[in-house]
Amino acid sequence: MQLKKMIQSDFDDFLSFSILDYAKDKVAAGTWSGDEAIALATTTFNELLPKGIHTENEFLFSIIEPSLSSKIGYLWFHAHHDKTGKSAFIYDFVIFEPFRGKGYGTKAIETLIKEIKTMHFDKISLHVFGHNEVALSLYKKMGFVTTDINMTRYL
Repeated sequence: MQLKKMIQSDFDDFLSFSILDYAKDKVAAGTWSGDEAIALATTTFNELLPKGIHTENEFLFSIIEPSLSSKIGYLWFHAHHDKTGKSAFIYDFVIFEPFRGKGYGTKAIETLIKEIKTMHFDKISLHVFGHNEVALSLYKKMGFVTTDINMTRYL
């Protein structure tokens, strides 16, 4: 498994895929309405990545599986310092549909952990949507622990 820095064409693909995916998740979570989701997701990505692949402190990767000679997903994390040290926050992690359920997500997180350790980070954090049980299971299996929980009751 390899994490390859995105080139512009990968970033363009990532952006169009991830904006739509994020919008769908926000609608599924009940945070945004369907009418506004694409516009809000686009705004969010533009604010977080104002200089695209050249945005400072943002690490954007294509996930490559050499045995397949194929790009199988994307990974994006943000680097920052906080009160607990040097932190990486995963903003987006996706394994493309045809490659899911085959252990590639686990291998990608293992590869990321090795990469982040060489960069002397103290921790990795992320947000996961409550409805995404597959992701929750993967992150728990990989040693992530719950730090906050938001809950909603619909009336």
